[in-house]
Amino acid sequence: MKKIHALHLIDGLTFGGAETLLRDLASGLERRGYRITVGYSTPGPFVQELADKGLTLKHIPRMGLVDPVFMFRMVKLMRSDPPEIVHTHLFKSDFHGRLAARLAGVPVVISTLHNNDVWANNWFLGRLYGATAYWADRLIAVSSEVREFHLRKTRVPPQKIVVIENGVDVAAFTGHEDKAKSIRAELDIMPDAPLLGIIGRLKPQKDIPTFLLAAVEVLREQPNARFLVVGDGPLQSELEIQSKNLGLFPSLIFTGMRKDIPAILAALDVLVLSSLWEGLPVILLEGMAAARAVVSTSVDGVVGVVLPNETALLVPQKNPVDLAQACLKLIRNPALRQSMGQAGQERVIKKYSLNAMIDKISSLYVDLLQARGFDTPDFSEISEAGN
Repeated sequence: MKKIHALHLIDGLTFGGAETLLRDLASGLERRGYRITVGYSTPGPFVQELADKGLTLKHIPRMGLVDPVFMFRMVKLMRSDPPEIVHTHLFKSDFHGRLAARLAGVPVVISTLHNNDVWANNWFLGRLYGATAYWADRLIAVSSEVREFHLRKTRVPPQKIVVIENGVDVAAFTGHEDKAKSIRAELDIMPDAPLLGIIGRLKPQKDIPTFLLAAVEVLREQPNARFLVVGDGPLQSELEIQSKNLGLFPSLIFTGMRKDIPAILAALDVLVLSSLWEGLPVILLEGMAAARAVVSTSVDGVVGVVLPNETALLVPQKNPVDLAQACLKLIRNPALRQSMGQAGQERVIKKYSLNAMIDKISSLYVDLLQARGFDTPDFSEISEAGN
C-alpha cells in the first residue's frame, strides 16, 4: 500500500520547543510508515538535524508576516508532490498554510497550537487567526491551558480542538553522566560548583533578564554558584550587556546554541524557567526526563505539568528574589534536588511519553483520512518498540 504523505510546515528550523517537537514527531511518524516532508522558511540548526534523520526538506522563502507569494509557493509545493495531510506549526505557517492546502486540494489539514502567544491578545490578530481555522480540520492544543486560551482569544470553534500533550523520549535523557563531567571541564566549572541553567531562545517570552537578576541574588549567598544561558536569539547582545553591567561574568556563561542538550541537562543541578507565558515547554519535559530539579514561574503550560513542591518549585513571574530563593533552597539541599528530579522523571514516564504523543497524532491522521474515504494502513501494528 502506498505510504501516507504528510507535509509539515513550520516558520523556521531554529532552536526552540516547537522545532524540537516537530523533529521528534516527524522522525517518529516516518519510522511508523508515513512519508514525511518538512517545509520551512527560516533556516537554522535543525535543518541539519532533520537531514541527518533522512527527512525530506523543502525551503520556502518568505518576505514578511503576511506574504501572498509565500502562500502560493506552498501551493506549488503541494501540487508538485501532493500530500494527503498538511500539518502546520506556528503563526505564519498556520496563517498561510491552511488556505494554501485548501487551494491545493489537500484532503486533511491540521495545525498544532504550541503556545499561549501574546499576539493573540491583539483583538484583530486573534480573530483573524481564529477565522483561518475554518480551513483546518483539527487543531491540536499541546495542553488544556492552550486550548482554553485559544477558545477565549482566537475564538476557534471548540469542536475543532483536540488536546494532545507534548511528549519526550526519556531514554534520550538518561545515562549522560560522563558527558556532563566533560561539559563542566570544557566550561571550566568545578565538579562541586552548583550549576543553574536556563535553556531556550533568547526572546522576550523567556524573560531571561529576571534570571540574570536572580543570579545576582544567588551569588550573594552562594559565591561559587555558576550559571548557563543556553541558546541564541535576538536578545543575546542586550542580555550580554546586562550581564556585564550586573557583574555576572565569569560566573555566568552564554553557551550559544548547543546540540548536546541531554548532556547539558545532566551537567546542571537546577533547570530554571523564568518564562512570562508557555504552552507546554518541551525543555521542561526534557529537564524532568533527565531527572533535574526544576524552578519555574507559575505560568499556564507549566502549572498543568508539574506537581508543586514535588517535581518543581514554582514562583511568581518577574520576581527575581523569589526565583533566587527557590534556587538557593535546592542548592542547599541535595537530597531535595534528587527526590524532585526522580519524581519529575517518573511523571514524564507515566504522562508525557513521546511514543504516546506520536501514536495519538497518527490516530488523528487516520481517523480524518478514513472520514474522507481513504484506505489507510494499520499503523497500530507499527510501534517504536519494533524499531
